[in-house]
Amino acid sequence: MIAEQVRTAVTGGGGDAIVVFARAPELGRVKTRLAEEIGDAAALVAYLELGRTCWSNALAARGAMGGRALVAFTPQGGEDSVRAWLSGADAYMAQRDGDLGERMLSALTAVLSDGALRVVVIGSDCPTLSARVLTDAFVTLHTADVVIGPATDGGYYLIGMSRAHDVLFADVPWSSPLTLGVTLDRAQAAGLRVALLQPLSDVDTADDWYAWKREPSQGA
Repeated sequence: MIAEQVRTAVTGGGGDAIVVFARAPELGRVKTRLAEEIGDAAALVAYLELGRTCWSNALAARGAMGGRALVAFTPQGGEDSVRAWLSGADAYMAQRDGDLGERMLSALTAVLSDGALRVVVIGSDCPTLSARVLTDAFVTLHTADVVIGPATDGGYYLIGMSRAHDVLFADVPWSSPLTLGVTLDRAQAAGLRVALLQPLSDVDTADDWYAWKREPSQGA
């Protein structure tokens, strides 16, 4: 089903594709860890702002590299609200069922099989992931098998490749301080050349949120 949705966006075009993973912005269903500290309504506002910032950076990278920007959304019925929030994508595709690894692998496989040469997957809660870092990720994939952006919490904010390496997505402890380490161990065991980008912070807690809002670029 995902392949059907992205076919017109990538088939025959080749080049690079950014896939942004996002959940439809629904009260009480997004940034649940943040919501425990600041409440559901404030967490939804934060999620909307974070997503718009990440998406703006993805669109800027698309413009710089001449590639494509796609949104992989969940749940399946959330396309209209995601389109209204993250507008201007080359395609919107529903995430498959399964854990995060299964969903990322499915999206990567679909976009690569439909013509993209290099695919980078990111989330919607790392607002300091700039267009420059995104374009650097694609440049890195000309010589590396896998590019990963380490998150300061032990996970990663970006993963990219030119072939879908399923060994990196099965039985990984997602949303854990072990996520990055396990992924790197799997890559090493498979003989994959991995390039690491600069570490960046996701926004998961109230401290993360307020720290980002205090940055000069936020006008706080």
